[in-house]
Amino acid sequence: MAPLWRQAFDAVERPIAAAAESWVQTDTFMDLTAFAFKVQRRMVTEAHRANEQWLHAWGMSSQNDLARLMNQIGSLERELRDLRRELERREARPQVAQVRNRKAA
Repeated sequence: MAPLWRQAFDAVERPIAAAAESWVQTDTFMDLTAFAFKVQRRMVTEAHRANEQWLHAWGMSSQNDLARLMNQIGSLERELRDLRRELERREARPQVAQVRNRKAA
């Protein structure tokens, strides 16, 4: 047999849980949840924007500034890597031509 506290908890929790489960499955609950999610997302966006403006007012970099710079650095690194490959490819071509000329002679 369950302890007395558990019996009291179950007596209160079961009807509340049943009502909550039926409420969660309603269209009204889904609409309110979607609305709350949109409001939360909007508030977070506005808070980030306000924070960014405040940081810029004090001459500090924001997280968006740093992300933009990191993307630019990544782009430059990719471009540099491509240029190195192209340079290596061009340097290798004359050596191949020299080897062919030696074999022909």
